[in-house]
Amino acid sequence: MALRRFAHENNAAAPPRSPEGRTPPSPMNGFSPSTPRRSFGIHRSPADTPSISSSVPFDWDAARSRAPPPYSTPVRGRKSIGTATPSGTPRKAIIRKKGIIERIRNIPSTIAFEIALFPHNVPLPTPKTTARIIGGSIHVVHFFLMASRDSEEGWDAVAGIKRSSWFDWTTPITLLLVSFSILNTYNLATRTRSYKFHRRKDPLASPHAKFVVTNLDLEPVAQPSLSRRLRTDLWYGYSYFWRFLLGLQPPNKGTSPKEKTSRVQQLEIWEPSEMELELFSIYSPAHALLWLAIASSNWLLSLLIMVLIGVQLNVLVHAYSQLIKDKQIIASETMKEYNDVFVNPRINPIRRDVAVMTHQSEVVNVWEE
Repeated sequence: MALRRFAHENNAAAPPRSPEGRTPPSPMNGFSPSTPRRSFGIHRSPADTPSISSSVPFDWDAARSRAPPPYSTPVRGRKSIGTATPSGTPRKAIIRKKGIIERIRNIPSTIAFEIALFPHNVPLPTPKTTARIIGGSIHVVHFFLMASRDSEEGWDAVAGIKRSSWFDWTTPITLLLVSFSILNTYNLATRTRSYKFHRRKDPLASPHAKFVVTNLDLEPVAQPSLSRRLRTDLWYGYSYFWRFLLGLQPPNKGTSPKEKTSRVQQLEIWEPSEMELELFSIYSPAHALLWLAIASSNWLLSLLIMVLIGVQLNVLVHAYSQLIKDKQIIASETMKEYNDVFVNPRINPIRRDVAVMTHQSEVVNVWEE
């Protein structure tokens, strides 16, 4: 058996001979060598062939330098439209352009499509820019209200007119602006998002956590059809009529199928929007009250207090928002490092195909011995 295997390996490793018994030409004789064709016979191990199940790490260095793969890929398929030609020049595709008549016919459908997308297709500014525009406009309106009020008081003092009424045309506008600041503050404080913990049994250490009854069915319960409900109602009315005449107890009305519910914990987290936070730092109820308290004797001090409050709120809001984002980045990177170091190496270990095969020459017939 060992001699047969040795002879077989020598025969496989020997250079091929021509029909006339001569060795193939070599570069010394003036002939260029040809690349031998590699064929995988039945006697070769499957580990020599490209594997489709082994998880060998991706060779990024070869991909960046556009190096050829370590094994040949004998794939001869059709040429894709999106691939480049063998010469390296991109394929020139023929693109059909719409004519003027077709574009005119498509105008009504284009207009209807844009109307259907309204107002999502309007290029609006960012939330911060929108809040700054709205807050600045409100401050400008307050300034004009104060200027008009002071001018009227000055002209009344010059003319010697005394007005005892406190209600004029500036009062409703001022009340509207103050109400807007209070409404924005209320929306900012009450905007939350709820999270339900189905696996947590112990109470959460948070004042915003509570036990609620939730529906565990992912799909809604199928309701009976209209004909079935109509038959049920008619039968209930018929039974109720005869039971009432005979002095019996009224029938029990069928109830709808109950949903599967469970008592879980719910945590409500404050989630303010970016626009409301920016608008609150620019125009809050404190700014509105300072505009109401401005007079000719304290206007400079009131404006300084207003600017100080706005800057303080803006810096505090932006610093705390950035702190939350940094904590999210730290948490995500921690989980990524944990997955890369502990989880992925144990769940997806590197595997290679290893197989053992025999050949006909290695089989020994005991009856021939």
